[in-house]
Amino acid sequence: MTTSRVIRSPFAALRAALLVACVVAAACTDPVYDDAVEAQGNETEGISKGPYHRAGQRCVLCHQPGGEASDSPFTLAGTVFAQPARQIGVDGAEIRLTDADGTRHTTKTNCVGNFFVKPDEWQPKFPILVEVAKNNIRRSMRSPIGREPDCAFCHVTDVPPANPFEKVGHIYLFATDEPGSPEGAADCPVDPKRPGSPP
Repeated sequence: MTTSRVIRSPFAALRAALLVACVVAAACTDPVYDDAVEAQGNETEGISKGPYHRAGQRCVLCHQPGGEASDSPFTLAGTVFAQPARQIGVDGAEIRLTDADGTRHTTKTNCVGNFFVKPDEWQPKFPILVEVAKNNIRRSMRSPIGREPDCAFCHVTDVPPANPFEKVGHIYLFATDEPGSPEGAADCPVDPKRPGSPP
């Protein structure tokens, strides 16, 4: 009786392990998520990652479990601009939120208009009612937020929105420039006007 020996390359096991790793990595990607992140575009030059970046974009897209900024998750986030056309952030606007259980939470915008709520601050039960207020001016969202924690999922920065039946324009508080601060907060560490905003 003869015994046959299989001679294997010392790299065969390594190749097999790499193949398995590639298959597992491919199975773990989410093409819908990847496309949404790619659609955000690159970071704005001169604005580093942090509370002032990506004004008007989908914050929770990355700030969620499994997202690119999963170490800093948000339960709700968005941006408030001053007026309908020019997108200048409103500093210190109150975002007043009421969830389905009647619990309330108030947060404020920073100088580019960004606001965000962290899980240790409030974990709302959808739907959520929203009111934005500053200087005795208030705007209430006509319908509740059904389930989407990203304001920019529906509110886009296009002026006017490319498809008004599918998306709505950005959130703005004043019909004109913010009183007393037409160019935004003077002490903002970055330009409070969104890059690419109409002049």
